[in-house]
Amino acid sequence: MHEDILKRLSAVTEEEQAILNGKPLEPGRYGEGELLTVAGEKLLPTSRMITLRPHTRFTEFPPHRHDYVEMLYMVSGRTVHHFPGREPLVLEAGDVLMMSCHAVHAIERCGKEDVGVNLIIQPAFLEEAQRAIGSGNALGRFLLDNIKKGKASLPYLHFRVAEQPSVQALLESLVCALVSPRPLSQRILKTSITLLLMYMLEYTEHMTMAPSGGNELVVSLLEEIRHRYTSVSLSEFAARHHVSAAYLSQTVRKATGLTPTQHLQRQRIGQAKKLLRETSLSVTEICYQVGYSNTSHFYQLFTQQCGINPTEYRHVNSGREKP
Repeated sequence: MHEDILKRLSAVTEEEQAILNGKPLEPGRYGEGELLTVAGEKLLPTSRMITLRPHTRFTEFPPHRHDYVEMLYMVSGRTVHHFPGREPLVLEAGDVLMMSCHAVHAIERCGKEDVGVNLIIQPAFLEEAQRAIGSGNALGRFLLDNIKKGKASLPYLHFRVAEQPSVQALLESLVCALVSPRPLSQRILKTSITLLLMYMLEYTEHMTMAPSGGNELVVSLLEEIRHRYTSVSLSEFAARHHVSAAYLSQTVRKATGLTPTQHLQRQRIGQAKKLLRETSLSVTEICYQVGYSNTSHFYQLFTQQCGINPTEYRHVNSGREKP
């Protein structure tokens, strides 16, 4: 993040200074209702459908929901979110949390270094992105649910994309545009959001969904792949959860747009790329280390996903951080 922009986002606001002086949070500043519903009309400038607001620090934020789609991007530090009936969700620097219009959550107190920015987006602003992404994946259905303002099947999507330079560059560009004294046109911002979400769709292996109904199985598998990608057996996982391999594949593909095998391949190839960039291990050693026993198969998969083979990738990216 550009130093001037980070300094601007980190500055203590008038509201935060009042909190530091002992004044409680004023819910009426955000919305109304016994269960606080944060109203977009109170936060969005007139005639605009997207804006940015730094997350309020130095106080807990009580249980609430929004009448808009919120995308929280952690610029630095961390925030801890509590969704009813779920484990606390920790958002680290570089992470993105997308919350539906219907999601209820509370946020623990943040310190000065915990800088997050809320992208406040009216659902209609996402129609172009939804058409580009389609509805055959979790992100596309999340957007569609919110555009229709019906019951959301997914309260939130959590993207751990801190190590994805392409996504971070787009996020920083969008933040800079929104805090600029002369913000970009709504058309350019809409295109920027569409491009950002299309990039994020490429990293579904770094996405966590709020478990809902049949999604517990999907979440469980993605977590197992993330932590045991070298040794996980998809057939054993299916048997352990008392489902067939075909049902597992169908369920995961319906939820994410990818099959379990494709998720596993992405995780392994992603780790292989990291090892090629950051270590001097041979390609054969890396092949075995990420879970493959056949180097020819590894070369084929790597080339299919990256467009170049592992040796070429190492040569091109030697000494540089690449996605």
